[in-house]
Amino acid sequence: MGLGFLTILVTGAVAWKTGYILNKISQSDNSTLRSLINVLPIIGDNELKATEDGRTNILLLGMRGQNVPGGGLLADSIIVLSLKKDENKVAMLSIPRDLYVKVPGSDSHSKINSVYAYGEEKGGKGLEQMSQIVGDVTGLKIHYAVAINFIGFKQLIDAVGGIDVYLETPFYETHQFVEGNECGGEFTLPAGLNHLDGEKALCYARARDNTSDFDRSKRQQLMIKALKDKLMSLGTLTDFSKLGAILDAVGENLKTNMASFEMKKFYEDYVSLSGAEIYQRVFENSEEGMLTVPETDYGAGYILIPRLGIDNYSQINEVCQNIFSLPPQTDINPVKQYTRPKATVNEETDKKSKKKTKNSEDTVKGVSDSKDKKN
Repeated sequence: MGLGFLTILVTGAVAWKTGYILNKISQSDNSTLRSLINVLPIIGDNELKATEDGRTNILLLGMRGQNVPGGGLLADSIIVLSLKKDENKVAMLSIPRDLYVKVPGSDSHSKINSVYAYGEEKGGKGLEQMSQIVGDVTGLKIHYAVAINFIGFKQLIDAVGGIDVYLETPFYETHQFVEGNECGGEFTLPAGLNHLDGEKALCYARARDNTSDFDRSKRQQLMIKALKDKLMSLGTLTDFSKLGAILDAVGENLKTNMASFEMKKFYEDYVSLSGAEIYQRVFENSEEGMLTVPETDYGAGYILIPRLGIDNYSQINEVCQNIFSLPPQTDINPVKQYTRPKATVNEETDKKSKKKTKNSEDTVKGVSDSKDKKN
């Protein structure tokens, strides 16, 4: 009896903390009491929103964060996670940040990565406006949206003890982080199994200059799978201390329009999808990727539009709506880098490098399958 009473106390305390933090990050107007009741074990029978065929679509956004130089609220990562729990299927659909779209509620166009920032400026409607435009692009009803910043991502990965990523070849990013000395300047990972903490995971998820923005999206999808596997291996659903650490990590650095009971339900449903069939798609600058670089940039720099024409998403809609019955994308795996790309150096470093042997210049770009590398 004493042990049972202690269990009730611990469960109640964790549930209170869970409800408090989830309500803190939720933008939903559901009452705190209702949310807390549905966080408690066994109590509550709420289900996630879904289409008639049982499909729930969640928009995932990643960005630097409010007032952070170099991007702030521009969405670097735009992924639709689509769950069909009854069929044990999950789809991941990545939209490039440079897709040129009509901004909801305006007559103007811009890159899709700016829509969230625009919405936040217009009264905190970033999630709403991103859900609207991503729904137009994919042809899917976006039921929920989540935005996490760089700090939240790092803390989330650290809270679960890191994730494991296997690489067939080494990974190199010798340019992107040199200025500002982020990620140690030149960021590399060896071939084989790599255990990534939050810092390394973020660098791996952000890197693009030696590969491409499309390749980055493919790596991000692999990392989402790795995170799910880690959550399952930890038995996190019954590990209250681990669950508390995860909630603490995201509490200040994540925003969502899910009510707290919906977050908990999504978490349970997603993590419990053992052996689920995974379907992936990255829309990119290729015939299969259905996007292209237009002849004019409309004054917006490097942009992408559908191959059928600006604002014509019919092909993309069809793929997204039928993703669970289509053959896999032929180039869905990240590129393999067989040689180390040449590092970018400033003038001072360049003067010093000339004193070294010619071996230091024996570095050429080693991407086997690169596409457009502009950003």
